[in-house]
Amino acid sequence: MQKGNNLTVGRWCDQWFISNRSKWNGNTEGGYRNLIYSHICPSIGSVELEELTEQTVTDFYNKLRSQRLSARSVWCIHLLLRRCLDEAARDRLIPYNPVRLCPEPQSEEYKSVPLRLGQIQRYLNTAEQLGVLPIVYTGLSGGLRQCELITLSWADFHVRYRYILKSQRLLTLNDKAAHLLEQLPKSNSPYVFLNAKTRAPYLLHEFYYLHKKILKHAKLPWVAFRNLQRQCMEVGL
Repeated sequence: MQKGNNLTVGRWCDQWFISNRSKWNGNTEGGYRNLIYSHICPSIGSVELEELTEQTVTDFYNKLRSQRLSARSVWCIHLLLRRCLDEAARDRLIPYNPVRLCPEPQSEEYKSVPLRLGQIQRYLNTAEQLGVLPIVYTGLSGGLRQCELITLSWADFHVRYRYILKSQRLLTLNDKAAHLLEQLPKSNSPYVFLNAKTRAPYLLHEFYYLHKKILKHAKLPWVAFRNLQRQCMEVGL
């Protein structure tokens, strides 16, 4: 990848996309292409990479909102830009990633409707039918943030003693979560939960669509995963 003080955000995003596109499936590649070339490059593509600031990024998000772009799309752009600029910081093109200083945009564009207990069970049954109950149940019952859930490693788990140590937080596993984790097939990956299609840890947008798929198959109304998690912990799932 090109290094130099005159590298712009647009040129870096273009180089990053071309360098990484072979790692993604068709849907992911198409989604990233749209976010980069339809939104990021036209708005902040001409900004010098070294001159990009937290305020510039925040103003960019506000501009997207003023154009009535959905909250979900703004959130996806934030995640993509953060990931892209993490690599620029790693390659020492910039001293730090300014996107990481910005508050994460709200991803929920719909009001969440609390589910009844019977609906929660239907959600879990559907997750089991789709073969994703371990990650879903662990997320709903353990109090993990989604970014923590999808990056859990076996080193974070202490199943015998029923706890997870993640991001310096100690979280308790209930009996069912511990049982589900004990039954997971072992792999060479250090990560616990792998996307069956990519055989890699879930990305945040992939987990979002997984949750959405479960709701759709279960014929349930929209509820944000973190709100469902809060509800499940209140009733002692």
